Amino acid sequence: MDKVQLETRIKELTVLIEEASGNVKNLVDEQAAFTKRLEDLNKPKLSHAQMDQVQHIIESACEVFDLDVSECDYNIEIDYDNRIVVNDFDWSRCQEDLTQHIMDRLEEVFAVAEEEQE
Repeated sequence: MDKVQLETRIKELTVLIEEASGNVKNLVDEQAAFTKRLEDLNKPKLSHAQMDQVQHIIESACEVFDLDVSECDYNIEIDYDNRIVVNDFDWSRCQEDLTQHIMDRLEEVFAVAEEEQE
């Protein structure tokens, strides 16, 4: 093979690789979609209106939640520009309070279905 033939073959292979890559990506996307559908199969279903209501409840609960910084663990450092920087902020104790606050708001709107006994 001469130089022109080699360059032509390289271009052809590049096109084939790009096409194959696109096909593989499509297959991976399709597999992910079917995997998600399988995972969602036995989940309880919410209507779009119910999901909107849940989102509104969570947003409202987060907006009115008062983060008590004194309950958080954090480290303060001085950086090279002599600026005070908060480093390693841990709010896990407050996060539990927020979680409970959100659950309380959800329980005001939704009831938990009783499981049927066999």
